[in-house]
Amino acid sequence: MSSEPTDLDYALLRRVARGDTPALAELIRRHQARLYNLAYRLLKDPLDAEDALQEVFIKVHEHAARFEPQATVGAWLNRITANHCLNLIRARHPQESLDQEDSVVVPDKGASPLEALEEQDLARRLEALLAALPENQRRALILKRFGDLSYQEIAAEMGLSPQAVDGLLKRARQFLKKALQDYLE
Repeated sequence: MSSEPTDLDYALLRRVARGDTPALAELIRRHQARLYNLAYRLLKDPLDAEDALQEVFIKVHEHAARFEPQATVGAWLNRITANHCLNLIRARHPQESLDQEDSVVVPDKGASPLEALEEQDLARRLEALLAALPENQRRALILKRFGDLSYQEIAAEMGLSPQAVDGLLKRARQFLKKALQDYLE
């Protein structure tokens, strides 16, 4: 990551802290797609992800002055998004957060009907396995894979060392690999 986007993001956030609405609009434009993808991966519903993202940007507007540049603005936005979505999931009825029937699975358009069913089956299995991971492993994996954060950024967001993040990710990947062994053979 070059320093220019971070510097620009930081400058935009400082302007947001002073009440500059166009700066907030630009910050949203720069990060909206990535944060939406993160929210969608956590909430598994496009409307919930959109609603969550609106709430996240309200929080950004309200708390911009509190940003401490220990990590990038993008990492701070990821942390706010992930925490907000995880709080929404925790607030739901436990069965609802594990319900795999409501998942949106989009098969490859060139796939045969059998291949499409296999893709749907694999996606559902992966979602169930992700839900079965301990929360800290699931969060680290989602931030790495869908938030596209470095180990250092994940560590800063989770209050851990990069070595601890590495351990969480290794355990999560080992669990997924072992659980999918029969599928991969």
